[in-house]
Amino acid sequence: MRDNQRAKMKPLITVKNLNKSFSNNEVELHVLRGINLEIYAGEMVAVMGPSGVGKSTLLHILGTLDVPTSGNVFYEDKDVFNLDENLLANFRNKTVGFVFQFHYLLPEFNAVENTMMPALIAGINRNDAYKRSLRLLEDVGLSERIRHKPGELSGGEQQRVAVARALILEPKFVLADEPTGNLDTMTGDELFRLLMELNKKSGITFVIVTHNEALASKCGRVIKILDGRVV
Repeated sequence: MRDNQRAKMKPLITVKNLNKSFSNNEVELHVLRGINLEIYAGEMVAVMGPSGVGKSTLLHILGTLDVPTSGNVFYEDKDVFNLDENLLANFRNKTVGFVFQFHYLLPEFNAVENTMMPALIAGINRNDAYKRSLRLLEDVGLSERIRHKPGELSGGEQQRVAVARALILEPKFVLADEPTGNLDTMTGDELFRLLMELNKKSGITFVIVTHNEALASKCGRVIKILDGRVV
């Protein structure tokens, strides 16, 4: 998405003067310092920077897994941290998908059951959840592996299941924290290509934390963070 296109659109996510600090033995550690940014529907954005600069913290706040010390996060025109606990949990479940460096699949369940899990928790009919899972696993190239448990899948296949699981509730945006970090180069490239295809096909917004400059360069925009600030 070009700058002139963004200028004509309303942001999907707006971050205003976001700060996050932690106290450790009476020492204040400032992780995020006045972050301001806008993310638009359908974008594929990479977030880069050295280790420890606050990339994952920013991602967790965008996904409401963590709360800022100060500042605001607006989804469309809604300040999400003004929502009560139940509404915030509902927003997180229905609007945000998560893909982490570690896939966190449940080892006792197979691929389709792992993919279904968020839908079942959300109260979706089991048959509907099953049909959605089959469609998503086909989309990520695992239609022949739906009955396999995580221990019977390769690292790349496990991460593909994690991507399908992130999409099961049809989120508006997906946050991915080093999704290729535990994969070899070829498998990581394949997974990133899959995310790009899903972005183009479905229009889902992706915000991806990565250290991989080659992969980041394939995104529509790169946000660089240094010392807790966007540079």
